[in-house]
Amino acid sequence: MKKLSYIILLAIVGVFLYSCEKDEVKVVMSSNPTASAIQGPASPAGMAFTKDDIDNSIDFEWSAADFGFQSSITYGVQIAKTDDFAGAATLFTTQELTGSAGVSDINSILLAWNLTINTEATIKCRVFAMVSPNADSAFSAVTDYTVIPFDMLVDYPMVYVPGAYQGWSPGDVNGRLYSYDFNSVYKGIIRLNGDDPAMFKITVNPNWDGPNYGGTLTAAGSGYTGALDDTGGDYAAAVGTYEFTVDVSALTIELKATNDWGIIGSATAGGWDDDTDMFYNGQRQMWEITGDFVAGEVKFRANDAWDLNYGGADGSIVAGGDNIVLDADGNYTIRLDLVKNRYSIIAN
Repeated sequence: MKKLSYIILLAIVGVFLYSCEKDEVKVVMSSNPTASAIQGPASPAGMAFTKDDIDNSIDFEWSAADFGFQSSITYGVQIAKTDDFAGAATLFTTQELTGSAGVSDINSILLAWNLTINTEATIKCRVFAMVSPNADSAFSAVTDYTVIPFDMLVDYPMVYVPGAYQGWSPGDVNGRLYSYDFNSVYKGIIRLNGDDPAMFKITVNPNWDGPNYGGTLTAAGSGYTGALDDTGGDYAAAVGTYEFTVDVSALTIELKATNDWGIIGSATAGGWDDDTDMFYNGQRQMWEITGDFVAGEVKFRANDAWDLNYGGADGSIVAGGDNIVLDADGNYTIRLDLVKNRYSIIAN
């Protein structure tokens, strides 16, 4: 009887295991999934926009990807400067087959890539699809679009550098550092002039409400390093022009001496004898000057000397190049972009 009970038990277990094996559903991902295909906007002009479109959006549409089984799929649209999508920007992600990206957001990306304003450029676009962060994504074919970036100020987060050089005024346009990557690191170029040494502090707000930082700077190479101390006294540095880097998370500050740019020429008040200082606009990341000029010629030069100077034509600067011509008297804003090696002259 005992032997018969074992046989019956083994039979039941066998039937149970067979049933489980039979009922089990195995999910296998395709080794060659079908990627999405971009269906809109049309290439190459479908992403074209102007500054008048700044409050509008660009609509994207694509076909469904197929991974060989039913699953929730996340899609994303990416743009890049090159076919290898190095430094690509993801415009948005969604589980739908359509999505939109703001013109202002796209234009901000183009400016961050240092594409030339008001100049036609080709960018790359693709759609990715994924079912899991642990599985490879499927990418659509790359589509080219023609875009023309327009001038737009990006509202970067700021900290401030009030000091004797600008009247101890937190928030003043002269004394702002910007977080270009929207993180804890703030950068900018500031001309510390006036009494030597120049005294200053760092404020998180455009006022004295705090936290406010000071401390002691230690000479390092052509500049200084130090810590952000919310109980510290005024920082002191030799008069000069510096590239500032402030990290409010690491609580560090660094100053590096850098070139100080001015404009000189027959179109300026100082003629060819004395240059006029330009101001570093950290939000634009350009040197600029606004004022009255007369018909004549100008050049840009560093540190009140001719060792490093730029001329040029048609908006492009050339080291030691030809004088830049101003055709008529007037009030102008003149900008020098050392990132893109460009200049602009805007009549006001």
